Amino acid sequence: MTEANYPTGSEQMAAPRADLRPAQISDPPLSPQPGQAVASARPPIGAISLIPRKQGAWGLWWLCVITFSIYYFIWYDRINSELSAILGQPRRANSQWWNQIIPFWSLVGLGATAKRLNAAHALVGSPTRVGVFTSWFWAPGWFGSQTRYLQRRVNILHDVLASRTARPGY
Repeated sequence: MTEANYPTGSEQMAAPRADLRPAQISDPPLSPQPGQAVASARPPIGAISLIPRKQGAWGLWWLCVITFSIYYFIWYDRINSELSAILGQPRRANSQWWNQIIPFWSLVGLGATAKRLNAAHALVGSPTRVGVFTSWFWAPGWFGSQTRYLQRRVNILHDVLASRTARPGY
């Protein structure tokens, strides 16, 4: 504030909007006492805490080709972490990036990822389903198209979740 108590340009507050409801602020949580167990702040199981990242399926496939499959490991780790957050489940070994390095076990991981994606679609009420057999058998054998196949289903999940969080009228 300046001497005359007039706000300057950087100190001005935005005017309240009539279409927004004021947030109800509860009392802040108390700090734990010494020797008291502290619970982690995890969302409850099944709580949707984030929306998975939407990405072009063909662009993803080309990124995997250009980077000699290094981006594939990043993508695999990212979608499995997003799915575990949506489902409220801890990550298993078959959802880690290094799982895709191990021969044959990588196919088990792809099948488990397809099952997690099916569970996420079922949780949000989407009719989309992912073929588990297609994701671990047909898609990898067809020019590594498991990335395109699974990313298209992740994009559908993104659209469903984004449509539920959007405000009416937009």
